Amino acid sequence: MAVLSTKASHMRPIAYITLVVAPLIAIALFLYVRKRNGSNFSRLLTISFAAGGTGILVLLAAEALSALIGLDNLASLKRILFYSFITVGGSSELGKFIVLRIFFVRRKEVAKTIDAITFSVMTALGFSFLALLLFALNVYNIRVNFPATLYAFIFVPANILFAVIMGFFAGMAKFLKAPVVYSLTGLTGAAFFHGIFNFCLLTADFKLLSLFSFGSTIIVLILAIKSAYGVQEMSD
Repeated sequence: MAVLSTKASHMRPIAYITLVVAPLIAIALFLYVRKRNGSNFSRLLTISFAAGGTGILVLLAAEALSALIGLDNLASLKRILFYSFITVGGSSELGKFIVLRIFFVRRKEVAKTIDAITFSVMTALGFSFLALLLFALNVYNIRVNFPATLYAFIFVPANILFAVIMGFFAGMAKFLKAPVVYSLTGLTGAAFFHGIFNFCLLTADFKLLSLFSFGSTIIVLILAIKSAYGVQEMSD
C-alpha cells in the first residue's frame, strides 16, 4: 500500500492562516479565564501555552527513532497502525501529558475538572501552534496521503478534542482515589483518538474521518458538560 508524503510546500497560501488559529483561540481563552478566574490562573495559562510547545520534542524524537529503525516505511497495514497510534498519536499525547500532569494539574489553581480541561486545551494549543509552524517550514513533514492544506485546517480542532479527553481524566485523577488509573486512561484515550485521526489521514478514508469527527465531538461535549456541572472536592 503506497503512502505519499505530504509536504508543507504543497500548501496553498491561504493555509498559512492556520498559524494564527491556535494563538487566537489561546488569547480568547486567556481573556475569558482572566475575567472569571483571576490573574494568577490566567498567568499559569500563558505558561502552559508556551510549555505545550515543548511537548513536540517527544514527537520529533519518535519520528527520528522511527526513521532510524525503518518503521516509517508504511508499506503495510501493521506499519500504518503502528505509525498512527504509537509514533505520532502516542508520542504527541505523551509530550502534552507530561507537561499537563507534572506542571499544572497538581497546582492548587486546578480546583475542579473543568480547570484541568482548560489547562489541557491551552497546552494543546501551544503544541499545535509549534507543530504547524514546523510543518509550514518543512522541519516536520507528517507522512499523510492527504491534502496538506486540509490537514493544516483540521489540526488545531482535532488537538482540542484530544485535549478535552486528556484534561477530563487528568482532572478526575486529582480528585478521586485512583490517580494512576485515571491518568493512564486520559493519556491512552487521547492517544487512541489521535491514532484514529492519523489512521484516517494515512489511508485517505474521508468517510471514516467524518464519522470519527462526529462521534468524538459528541463524546467531548459530554465530557465537557459533565466536568462543568460536576462537583469535586479537593482531596488531601
